[in-house]
Amino acid sequence: MTAAARTPAPWQIVLTCEHASAAVPAALGDLGLPARVLRSHRAFDQGALPIARTLARALRTPLLAGAWSRLVADLNRSAEHAKVIAERIDGRAVPGNQLTAAGRQQRLRRYWQPWRQRTERRIAAMAARGPVLHLAIHSFVERLGGVERTNDLGLLCDPARSREVAFCRGLQRTLAAAGWKVRRNFPYFGHTDGFTTHLRSRLPAARYLGIEIECNQRRVRTASGQRAIAAALLGALVAPRR
Repeated sequence: MTAAARTPAPWQIVLTCEHASAAVPAALGDLGLPARVLRSHRAFDQGALPIARTLARALRTPLLAGAWSRLVADLNRSAEHAKVIAERIDGRAVPGNQLTAAGRQQRLRRYWQPWRQRTERRIAAMAARGPVLHLAIHSFVERLGGVERTNDLGLLCDPARSREVAFCRGLQRTLAAAGWKVRRNFPYFGHTDGFTTHLRSRLPAARYLGIEIECNQRRVRTASGQRAIAAALLGALVAPRR
């Protein structure tokens, strides 16, 4: 099934969920962190995986989800990024992430590289057959640094890619008409370091749209909230063209 509403047809859809899991490999123990941190938004994107699964089933499209906590290795960061393995969170050291250069490379080879390479190959193979719409499902904490984030959804794209901008504008209009608060390139910018940004550097704009969908955790901590957001996104994605 293609997203008929806002993209030139026909487009193949693929979903990813980079921060799907809070799991830490047994070999790494608890990274020296308390359980409350390992269950928090610092470890994974709460609510994102159930939404991604619902969309993938409804759209009959692949879902490629990360298996480990972002605290092990952040799949949405480049290998060179300073925070791909977070040495500190909330101003405190992460004991299990104080690694030598060799230890850092070993961590990335084992827990970052396989998913990134496998997923990139899958999307590149799809793009070789025809245009791809990549929806990366994430969630964001509703309050950070004393700033309240009141929007229900954020749609992140590269402002320099006109088709991505047009897609997000159309999706935003449809969702807003249904009563959802939606912002573009908020609470993050869509063209900074991330997996979609990396793929844009490898795939032409005519063959690849990379959109991150950010869901407010205030809305998606409960199963009912996850269902509501998933239904809203699905309805907007398959809405007929106007």
